[in-house]
Amino acid sequence: MDDTSVRRSRTRSAMLFAVPVVLTLTGCIGPGAPTPASTVTVTPTASAAAPEGADGGLDPIADVDAEVIEHADNRYLVVTLPLNDFDISIDWDPGDPGTMLRDALADDPTAAVATNAGIFTEQLVPGGLLVSDGEELVPVNLNEGGGNFHLMPNAVFAVYGDTAAVMDSRDYVPDGVLQATQSGPALILDGDIHPDFNEGSTNLAVRSGVGVSPDGETVYLAISRSLTNFWDFATLYRDELGVDDALYLDGDISSLWVTGMDEPGPLDGPYSGIITAHQK
Repeated sequence: MDDTSVRRSRTRSAMLFAVPVVLTLTGCIGPGAPTPASTVTVTPTASAAAPEGADGGLDPIADVDAEVIEHADNRYLVVTLPLNDFDISIDWDPGDPGTMLRDALADDPTAAVATNAGIFTEQLVPGGLLVSDGEELVPVNLNEGGGNFHLMPNAVFAVYGDTAAVMDSRDYVPDGVLQATQSGPALILDGDIHPDFNEGSTNLAVRSGVGVSPDGETVYLAISRSLTNFWDFATLYRDELGVDDALYLDGDISSLWVTGMDEPGPLDGPYSGIITAHQK
């Protein structure tokens, strides 16, 4: 399986093995969330520093529950977003389709979390459905094709306000959807791992994803801190987070920025679609 049929690839090893820093990140726990650690080790995405707080550390915008979880001999940064506490937006500007993550944050300084929204084409257009503030900018894509996006079933991540869902793209109904993005493959649907995933697979990459708690009230964003396969990434959501429905967003080009990290760097983009979270 290869992402390059629907978008360009990029090497990000310099980011993956950067020297980690220690941040203190606190916040609310949603249903099924792992117990947060008071001290979280994350890898900075650039050398440029954010404004310093009184304690000499990076000054966070909001309280965010972020934790590095060890699973299947790998480490994953997991961000837990209870929708009672956070608004989630998905943005894409058709007039300026390729957006650097740091530019998105500069335009939206109140964002507490940001990540790329899914696989996109070589023309820097989202590969499938994208809904922003209730407006459908790109329709759902059920066409056959190659690459990860078309490894069926793929899925839609949709936000309705105080609830969210991940669903098979063939089951998507637009009623009440405020924000949505489509990518693929689905990691888990109704508790079942994608039928084409194999335990012990040597198909390894950095992977990012989004999952939703069974009650729809909590969103989990995750990214691997090193190379992982689809099976292990799916079981992170199922076994560690108690998630029944989760979606792969993208591979080696992915980023997951949390308030308190350094400013994203020159490898973080351009993306066609950005997911952001804002504390209510």
